[in-house]
Amino acid sequence: MRKNLNTILKLTMLLWCPAAFPWGAPAHEAASDLAEPYISDRAREVINLLLADETLAEASTWADRMRSNPARFWQKEASPYHYVTVPPGYSYPEVGAPRKGDALQALEMFRADLESETVSLERKQLALRFALHIVQDLHQPLHVGNGEDRGGNDVAVTVDGERETFHWLWDSLLFREAGLNRSGLVAAIRQGKTLRAPAPGDENQLLWVEESGALRDRIYPPPTQLDETYLKTYEPIARERLALAAVRSAAWLNDALANAYVPTVGANNAGNAAEETEQPTTWWKRLFGR
Repeated sequence: MRKNLNTILKLTMLLWCPAAFPWGAPAHEAASDLAEPYISDRAREVINLLLADETLAEASTWADRMRSNPARFWQKEASPYHYVTVPPGYSYPEVGAPRKGDALQALEMFRADLESETVSLERKQLALRFALHIVQDLHQPLHVGNGEDRGGNDVAVTVDGERETFHWLWDSLLFREAGLNRSGLVAAIRQGKTLRAPAPGDENQLLWVEESGALRDRIYPPPTQLDETYLKTYEPIARERLALAAVRSAAWLNDALANAYVPTVGANNAGNAAEETEQPTTWWKRLFGR
């Protein structure tokens, strides 16, 4: 008797990612692994100074692992930084960011943090980790929401007889043939044709949003019953987006870290515990003139 596909996938998810992270932890890690060869010498220097022995793959999932942190930043501010909202028929420049902020606003804040000579080392570490995560999230089409269903989290689909959310499908299920693990995703993408060195324009954040929004509109509305044909059609497209997430991760890091300022370890770090909680909110208020 054929084993239930969803049961196998869920068991695999438990082994590979302790929570239902956007893109899934293995996908973020794979994108970071694939980005590594394209990191510039200057960006590598900054990354090593900020993260020490922490790998890009480890850094890429940090923003999700911190979701349960009780600090005000994580519970009151950070959630909107994982997505943008662009209704069908509109572009991001036409709608802009809501007052609470979004992923593109956060990327600009974090870039400014990385370039600042007054921001603490801990804040710069937060900025680097979170920014890397955001770049990758924005290549998942449902992180460019339509403003109606929380990025597909309110849309139910049935796969192999079990109901799941449409967002979960694009986070995880479409990578099932690669084994839903980091090494499988890396190998599958390297065998494809989408992975390449960064090119001029790859750091363009509006381009990522435009591409993901166009793909989102192609996959809406999803059928309520998803068959093998649907999965085989869209899994290669999901992997293409992940390959581009890798390319654009390197492009953004190379561009943003070119002018980064890294304080001496131990300098400008008095009261770091308070800064890590309150400084992001203070920066957010300064950005909006509050």
